[in-house]
Amino acid sequence: MEKYEDLEKKFEEKCDTKFVSQIDTRITNLEQRFLMLDEIVESKLTALEDKWNKKVDDTVPGNGKKEATSDVVKQVVLEELSKQQMEDTDAERRKKNIIIYRIPEKKMDDVEERKRSDATFVKDFLDMTFQAKLRDEDFDKMFRLGRWSEDKVRPLLVAFKNYEDKEHIMMNIRNLKNTDGRFKGIGISNDLPPKDRQEIKRLLTDARQEHIANETEEVENFRFIVVGQGTRRRVVKIRKTN
Repeated sequence: MEKYEDLEKKFEEKCDTKFVSQIDTRITNLEQRFLMLDEIVESKLTALEDKWNKKVDDTVPGNGKKEATSDVVKQVVLEELSKQQMEDTDAERRKKNIIIYRIPEKKMDDVEERKRSDATFVKDFLDMTFQAKLRDEDFDKMFRLGRWSEDKVRPLLVAFKNYEDKEHIMMNIRNLKNTDGRFKGIGISNDLPPKDRQEIKRLLTDARQEHIANETEEVENFRFIVVGQGTRRRVVKIRKTN
């Protein structure tokens, strides 16, 4: 009994009732804070839900019911996913393509003869300009864009079987500046999806309008070129030379 009494006395000495009271107060305060935060989060979620429902009510005919709202949301999501998948597939399909501008087009009715003429010119052009010795089997397809006409030269789409061949040309695009003779004036670009082409057209239009509004020199004295890809696209203004 003396031993037990001695142990009990030691425990009492070790136990600081003031410290225990402080811990209990802190726990109570934390519980209250968590309850308060829970109420705040709940109110914010309710506000967001109300805002979303109002937006859907404004777009769903007849103040749509929950079932109609759910169906509309699902339909919108599916359409966006399908659209994005189609855009990704289209971009991947165009990845190995280039478009060549101002290649002389034979003015003849024989379609096959025009195709052979284009293929011969392209192979010579790529060999002389980019040191790319390619054969017919290195191309997946090659055709003119747009309807044939005697008074204009249509761009030529060239699709390579290997991405490396296309990349070699685009990495050495600066070689175009050194061309002469029958290859002078030819231009090359990536085969871009319609969405990207529209974005580039918008950038060029905005750059020209900004020049007209803020500069005194005629806009015809400059060339506007879009460089970069994706969100890094920007317009470079270059003065034309005689």
